Amino acid sequence: MTTVVVMIVLALLTGRAAADMATLQAFLRSVEEASQVAVPVRGDGDLDIVAGNTTRRAQIVVVVRPPADAYLELRPDGLKALLFANGQPAQWLPKGASEPTAFPHYASLADSDFTAEDIEPFRVADYKEARITDDAGGELTVSLFPATSQYSLIVMTFDRARKVPVKALYYRDTLSNLVKMRTDDGHVQVGKTWMPTTINMETFKLRTRSALTVRWNANPTVPAELFDPAALPKSPGLIQPTAG
Repeated sequence: MTTVVVMIVLALLTGRAAADMATLQAFLRSVEEASQVAVPVRGDGDLDIVAGNTTRRAQIVVVVRPPADAYLELRPDGLKALLFANGQPAQWLPKGASEPTAFPHYASLADSDFTAEDIEPFRVADYKEARITDDAGGELTVSLFPATSQYSLIVMTFDRARKVPVKALYYRDTLSNLVKMRTDDGHVQVGKTWMPTTINMETFKLRTRSALTVRWNANPTVPAELFDPAALPKSPGLIQPTAG
């Protein structure tokens, strides 16, 4: 009789675990869908890179086209980059380069605390496993285990109502080596998509931090060739040089 009871309990627990996993996967898919745009969106702003008592500022422009492909440009760094929502490898054209090349996951964005991987669109397919860490106060915290990444673990906290990430902890090499933290704040609704206006990234060992502030607008004029990697070297860019 005891064996039968144990088997029933185990079956119930297994069924509940499977149901919880299905619910989590559905939520993560809804986050991916919520990050997509229905119309082109442009963001203009600044990237402040702080190391010790030194702060360096770069102008930045981001253009997102449906569903979530992104064009990125920095001045005076001269960097241009393309990030694709379908998993196609990101491309970049560093200043002085004659043609675009693959933008490695670990490559820094203008020597900031942000790497290419940190700014890619959220995709459920990028993670081989996900587990709920905490669920309270309108936020859901999930441990995400990347399939291919510079990180061994990313612990991400989501706003349940808006379905957007608000905090991420990045671990490297082991599951206890915390190396970076990102926070997203000041979300505004652009069309039907919630976009952060302030993104902060901190690297603990280096004691550096980078802050990205962006002003978003819907339906910008988007040159037809903007998302063509081959056209990057010929593009004059979207950031107008500052007079002076």
